[in-house]
Amino acid sequence: MFQADLPRAVLGFVGVHLGLRAEAAHIGRLLADGDRPGATRRAELLATVLHHHHRAEDTVLFPALADRLPGAATSTVELERQHVELDAVLGRLAKDVNDADEVAMARDVLDRHLVAEEAHVLPMWLTAFTADEHERFAARLRRSTPLRDAGLMIAWLLDTAPNGAEDVAWSQVPPALRLMHRVWWRPRYERAFGRMDGAVVSWPGLAAPAMAMRMAS
Repeated sequence: MFQADLPRAVLGFVGVHLGLRAEAAHIGRLLADGDRPGATRRAELLATVLHHHHRAEDTVLFPALADRLPGAATSTVELERQHVELDAVLGRLAKDVNDADEVAMARDVLDRHLVAEEAHVLPMWLTAFTADEHERFAARLRRSTPLRDAGLMIAWLLDTAPNGAEDVAWSQVPPALRLMHRVWWRPRYERAFGRMDGAVVSWPGLAAPAMAMRMAS
């Protein structure tokens, strides 16, 4: 199973990045298997969850880092530019998933962006906050997400959690929302997008989390 030694919000960030990589790979597999409708549904889902993730970074995380670390803006301005580019790439993919090369290109653009964030944002984030500040910031991130969007993100994060990390992913769901997920969000999500069982992802460039998360038997 996974062992995690990261602040809650940072762990959620890592979980989203793992999920994004898993989702992009899953779309490629669906298309290779001839399931274009399924690939299209999951590409639309990928574009949506990425948009929600970028909104949280652009409006909450990046300004918080810039307030604490003046030099952070050098990195976050470039990452925000990449957000615009990536949203456009995945938006186009969601409208026309029929070319394996296009899927591979989108996956490459996504991974290069995630590696850049993991190399520049994670180290700043981990060092800029005390333990108590990390907890307060996690609550602030949760409040910044509308409940409807939170439902989709929770269902998606649980769906894309790597093998062995399901308990870690479930621990990220606020207790007050767990019943709502079981009764409403998960069934609605599965009707719309199906399930991605056995998500397997690689960890390229994930240097900072790799020091804090390790596999244990």
